[in-house]
Parts: sequence; structure tokens; C-alpha cells
Amino acid sequence: SHPAVFPEQLAHDHIVTWSNPGDIVYDPFLGSGTTALMAKKTNRLWVGSEISYEYAEIANARLLEVDLFA
Repeated sequence: SHPAVFPEQLAHDHIVTWSNPGDIVYDPFLGSGTTALMAKKTNRLWVGSEISYEYAEIANARLLEVDLFA
């Protein structure tokens, strides 16, 4: 797993404070995908970049686990 998972509540609070439903949230260091999860859960679109293939796989697995790509 990822060594430094971003706290979900922290990501959630920033997303709802600084964006509106339907906005695009960009995370340049996607890591384990917490920002993407919280963006989706708060009705935002998301885009993420991750240089590590291993971390991108972790993020993809987390997103698929909660069926966010459906």
C-alpha cells in the first residue's frame, strides 16, 4: 500500500471549501487516490497525475473497489 495516505476528511474539507459540484479537481500527486475518491463522492470530476506506476495501481484498485468508474 501507499506509505502516506492522505486523510479522507482533509481531502473532503478542501474539496467542498474550494470547489462546487460539477467542477474539476486536479491532484498533481494522485498517490493512493484519496482526492479522486473524495471528488467523486462530492459530485466533482477529477483528474490526477502520478509518476509511480505502483501508486497509480493502488489508486486504480481503490477506485474500482468502490465502483467509481461505473
